[in-house]
Amino acid sequence: MWLALFCAVAHAGALVGVDIVPMGRADLSWVQEDQLSGTQVAETDGLLQPPVTPWGGYATKRHAFLGGLSMARVATHVQTAKTDSSKARMGIRPSFDYRWYWVDREPNRPVAYLLAGLHGVIPVVSDRADDATEAEQQVLDNQAKQDRSRIGGVGGRLGLGAEIQWENGLVLGARYAFVYHRSRRLDEETVTVSSLLQGEAAVVLAFAF
Repeated sequence: MWLALFCAVAHAGALVGVDIVPMGRADLSWVQEDQLSGTQVAETDGLLQPPVTPWGGYATKRHAFLGGLSMARVATHVQTAKTDSSKARMGIRPSFDYRWYWVDREPNRPVAYLLAGLHGVIPVVSDRADDATEAEQQVLDNQAKQDRSRIGGVGGRLGLGAEIQWENGLVLGARYAFVYHRSRRLDEETVTVSSLLQGEAAVVLAFAF
């Protein structure tokens, strides 16, 4: 057992890369149907998850543990001679993926893998106005609470992929996964829970060290 563990560690190393997901007609339809959150930094708004997303982690011959982190922030600051106000909306998206390779990863050898992943979106929202009355500040707080609910969410993905690695460490591959995302929207006394399940294909470019 110890010998097998030593061999696995000896053939392990860093794996970093990017997923390239081209924009399609579904993205255009999503915008035209007014399905955006209104905050610009939620999961499906496009800034938090751009077409090219980086990731990195640790890989052995049969397993890979990969993580990613993206962030999008939109802020405005208005200052006059009498007032000073600011508004900020930010989404932070940590993610984790696990790959199980069907055969040992070897240079110049195509290999297939199963992929499972989890992600979350952490909202960071602030509204501030120096000259706001108590009632006006309450309105700002309610708006911030609603936007916080629009930005936050959780999800995961499950799929298949294949890649080939050359002697110099360059890795080229492709994957297809079903991606699920769940979010909720709070508007005064109404809570709306939304979920999205879609297929996602990506070209994968990576480097093994």
